[in-house]
Amino acid sequence: MKIFLRFLLTLILVLSLFIAPKVKAQENGAFGAPVLKYTSLVGQSALLAGGRFGWIINKSFVLGGGIYSVISRVKANSIDPVSGQEFVIALNYGGLEFEYVMLSGLPVHASFDMLFAGGGLAMNVSNKNVPHTSFYGQDLLVWEPGVNMEIKIIDWLHFDAGISYRIISSFNNFNNISKDDLQGLNGVITFKFGNY
Repeated sequence: MKIFLRFLLTLILVLSLFIAPKVKAQENGAFGAPVLKYTSLVGQSALLAGGRFGWIINKSFVLGGGIYSVISRVKANSIDPVSGQEFVIALNYGGLEFEYVMLSGLPVHASFDMLFAGGGLAMNVSNKNVPHTSFYGQDLLVWEPGVNMEIKIIDWLHFDAGISYRIISSFNNFNNISKDDLQGLNGVITFKFGNY
């Protein structure tokens, strides 16, 4: 999944460089954006990385998508019976993102977004070279509303800083992890590449 995530982020950045010069100052535009989220998972600090893209309609409404994955080591508070190693969690989710941008003509403005996503939780051992138990994990649904302050640095680069709240549904307890262990507040930073 990490290789796929790196590939997706690279693709978003490359496509953004091609889109940015071609989209003139008009009512519609597009962007690609790497995203970092600082949050808490299973009572531990965690960092999620991902990327999003969006088509901006009338400089106000964004329709797009995004994908996110845990990149820090988060202990699952359980031991693999085969290897004797502690499990770490792998949380991945992605889906549709909608955003409303207020007063987009100003250099500093606010935006409100909502992510509707599907994903999964799995548990792995740190050292995959030893015999270990393989867990598929469990599927889940994610709803993540957020609010951001956006700063226009230059025409094709915007910086967003904000907060969001990850709500988990359609998830049953999985190996002593409940949905309350996975949902919570996120601090979010985003760099949007694109002319809009």
